[in-house]
Amino acid sequence: MIELRDVGFSYPDGVPALAGINLSIAAGERIAILGANGAGKSTLLLQLNGLLRGSGMISVDGLVLAPATLRAVRQRVGFVFQDPDDQLFCTSVREDVAFGPRQARLPEAEVQTRCDEALAAMSIGDLAPRHPHHLSLGQKKRAAIATALAMRPGVLVLDEPSASLDPRTRRELIACLAALPCTLLVASHDLALVRELCQRSIILDAGRIAADGPTEALLADAPLLARTGLS
Repeated sequence: MIELRDVGFSYPDGVPALAGINLSIAAGERIAILGANGAGKSTLLLQLNGLLRGSGMISVDGLVLAPATLRAVRQRVGFVFQDPDDQLFCTSVREDVAFGPRQARLPEAEVQTRCDEALAAMSIGDLAPRHPHHLSLGQKKRAAIATALAMRPGVLVLDEPSASLDPRTRRELIACLAALPCTLLVASHDLALVRELCQRSIILDAGRIAADGPTEALLADAPLLARTGLS
């Protein structure tokens, strides 16, 4: 589903944020991207649909990311920011969820079908008429995810989805995410969420892959976690 070959990224001042990233991700995998602050997690995720452009090759569903394929790749990779207010800007949740399909110029009947599917997947159908800024943080996060799901992406990328959530809201979110059929990539400091949701984890350290393997095995490796700033 996703191939990365020698992917790198440097800040405008020349300081590298990522270097030599090589990954293969199969369709349907649920993968956690772990690392201390500054390890390169968000930088890596933002490159998967061209929100940041660095060096190397990224392929999604057989499409090599390039200016000519950018729109098609973004239809396949749904990105959900850590702060849901970065994605919610309409006067109702339903209008926010409908925004992407309408921008894609889908027939209105198809737009509404996709809205219903996405709202149901996140168990927020009752919130459809509400103004997003009147919702709780947990509700906003699920609404933001629904906006991505309405595009029916093959890959859903989430940056710190459980940040600042209370335990019950966090459990509800995990249950919704666990039921999704698409490939998931989750950047998180929430190791309990990672353990519940992701079978495979990739640990970044100073912009490079420090480990890639089964989540349970990596999280049981105390020296590795200490060395990479995760404990």
